[in-house]
Amino acid sequence: QSKAAVCAIMPAGGSRARAAMAMPRRSPRRVGARRWAVAAAAIGSAACWLRRGSGRTGRPGHTAFGLGAAAGAGGTRRAMLLTLAGGPASGRTVIGDTSIDAEGDVGYNLLHDTAAEELGDLNSKASASIGAEDDVGYNLLYETAAEEFEDLNIKALRAFPHYVRGDFVIPSIGQFEMGGRKFVGLLDCFGKLQKFHIDGDQVSATYRIMESGFYNVSRTQKTIGPGLLFFETSPPREKPWYNPICNMPPFAPNDNTYVNTIQVGDTMLALTDSFAMLQVDPRTMRVIGNSDWADDLQDLVCYTGSAHPQPDPKKTGEWIGFIGNSGILSEETTLRLFRLGGDAPDTRRSVADVRMDTPPYIHSFGVSERFAILPRMPVKFSATSVAMAPMSAAFQPIEVSKEGFENAFYIVPLDGSPGIVRTVPQEEPLWFTHVVNTYENASGVVIDITQTPGNPFASDLTLDAAKDKQRRDIAGVAGKNVVKRFLLPFDSDAPVSSALISDEGAFTDFPRINPKYRSRKHCFYWAIEWFSDGDSYASMAVVKYDVCSGERKRAWSRRHWYPSEATMVPSDREGAAEDEGVLVFVALDGARGETWLLGVDACTMETVSEAGPFPRIGFTTHGEFYPGGGAGA
Repeated sequence: QSKAAVCAIMPAGGSRARAAMAMPRRSPRRVGARRWAVAAAAIGSAACWLRRGSGRTGRPGHTAFGLGAAAGAGGTRRAMLLTLAGGPASGRTVIGDTSIDAEGDVGYNLLHDTAAEELGDLNSKASASIGAEDDVGYNLLYETAAEEFEDLNIKALRAFPHYVRGDFVIPSIGQFEMGGRKFVGLLDCFGKLQKFHIDGDQVSATYRIMESGFYNVSRTQKTIGPGLLFFETSPPREKPWYNPICNMPPFAPNDNTYVNTIQVGDTMLALTDSFAMLQVDPRTMRVIGNSDWADDLQDLVCYTGSAHPQPDPKKTGEWIGFIGNSGILSEETTLRLFRLGGDAPDTRRSVADVRMDTPPYIHSFGVSERFAILPRMPVKFSATSVAMAPMSAAFQPIEVSKEGFENAFYIVPLDGSPGIVRTVPQEEPLWFTHVVNTYENASGVVIDITQTPGNPFASDLTLDAAKDKQRRDIAGVAGKNVVKRFLLPFDSDAPVSSALISDEGAFTDFPRINPKYRSRKHCFYWAIEWFSDGDSYASMAVVKYDVCSGERKRAWSRRHWYPSEATMVPSDREGAAEDEGVLVFVALDGARGETWLLGVDACTMETVSEAGPFPRIGFTTHGEFYPGGGAGA
């Protein structure tokens, strides 16, 4: 079968959709030869810790991406990207509780001490910096925090604004071992849910270990039970000789869905990158069952979903998500977009089928007014590998020798009409984790994403790496996550273009915007920043970027405090500005080993309210705010 026959879209005229991005180039750094030698050696050292890595129509109600489905793009004409005032932050960052230096090249401070510095000196510096004053308490994020309780009441030091009345729900990793076995992968640990009901100066907290099928089977067996993990446990679990695929469904529950939560009608669902969703009691945070789907969207090998479904931009109350069905004897894959609403929370309604010739892995995606945008990384998820080995072996990079469909944006119309693919040059691999926002303008579709320097699922995602200061800090020399804006033009002759919209010297991820601006043009986003001081990965801040005016980055931080993703709760004032509201998040006070709930002015980044201390919470994922106690106050 030819390449054209398995591609999602064959452009008109038989030419492949092409999108040569206009990438801003960095100016050469004037560093002495010996410094470059040190930098090269440090990058090589960091790399040791990074794992290297005819148009068929679907069933009724589906739109299949097939041969000849839509017109493609060709030509060499450059497209104009959105006008972006400003650029990478420079000078001093404006900050709420303290100040951080945001000079250019902050990631290279250790390399600039002396021209004669050797790699051994660099490693010695990193090792010597591990002391009582460095990253105090950071590793507590990766220690078991299994305490459970309901409605622990604490009075806030200052009342939260009236419109921040409701429930802030944030998942975390909660338990790291059971019965003599320990998790090795930081993403594998037993999940936990935390809820904070906020009402003025009163905050009521509920903590609950997620009683998933995976957790319950493990508790019955008194050790970490069967199920797919990124890394095998220590010591390894035993497999019965008669069932070497005992960790695969349906032999094992794979429902450790602690990444995100959404509300579908009156039902709260806990999600991960899977078709599996757990129903949660929004008052007690107890798991009350699986979502047993009444539809027939899943095929035999349904290997993925997204932990980040998007609300329907037409404000129908429905969510838009997808699942991935792969072949048994071939790698051909169908991503099936669906809608899920409160009128039938157990029934996913098909929107479109997107066909790809290898199984993609897409953690998050974008939705504009008319389109779903699926960024395809040059990686395939090998179901055959995961059947016999940990999941870390399944994320296999695709060697991209030419521009093609495995390094591209798939543009899927929400009305079921044919879609198109906009490819990205092979020298610019589309490694990414999260989507900031997606919207349309007169030129095309704009999508902002957090890009990673390499395959994000092939890095060293182990607890040992997360808790090792030297490994954390030196790994940043190899590259950091940044936020980029891509324009996908409607004009088929205009290529995709992009621009950097975050500080390239810092590590930026977990972005959020004002939820009222989803699928609309936005000016502001907020995110978590690591390497805020230029040296230490664990130097964390909550940052605010203005991508319209180019105003200097603002930030909130406290020394040895480690914040979660910040959720923006917009003001209810009529005519309120986009950045008028409160950021709600939790933060670990590393010195005391306690967690606090914070409210920070989204405009000025000054603290407006805080409540605590609460018992410690481990590494957190994605928080959501449910207004008015919508999560079951």
